Amino acid sequence: MSGIPGTAVVQVTNLSSAVSSEQMRTLFGFLGDIEELRLYPPDNAPLSFSSKVCYIKYRDPSSVGVAQHLTNTVFIDRALIVVPCAEGDDAAIGVVLCCTPFQHCETIAPSPPTEKRPCLISYGS
Repeated sequence: MSGIPGTAVVQVTNLSSAVSSEQMRTLFGFLGDIEELRLYPPDNAPLSFSSKVCYIKYRDPSSVGVAQHLTNTVFIDRALIVVPCAEGDDAAIGVVLCCTPFQHCETIAPSPPTEKRPCLISYGS
């Protein structure tokens, strides 16, 4: 069962900079139907980063609990960290409000969410 009741979104951190959206969709698509997947920075980002973060919204919230079992699975060259995320309700934002502000351009691996610092994601319609 996921840590946030009813959520259909997971945050995947500690991703290799070489990972692509297609690879993430293939890996996590085996666990349930994906409604939306967002990889930051995106595949076509002009700058290179040492790490990436991915948000996956499943059609069925029960897939979140299954996806969490991929935590510590080595993918490419890093152990994945998969945590449930609360889904924001402001569809106009359409961006990720990460758990930790970006300190450096080279690092995009936010801390796991907590009660005081939830990780919100909002999907546009």
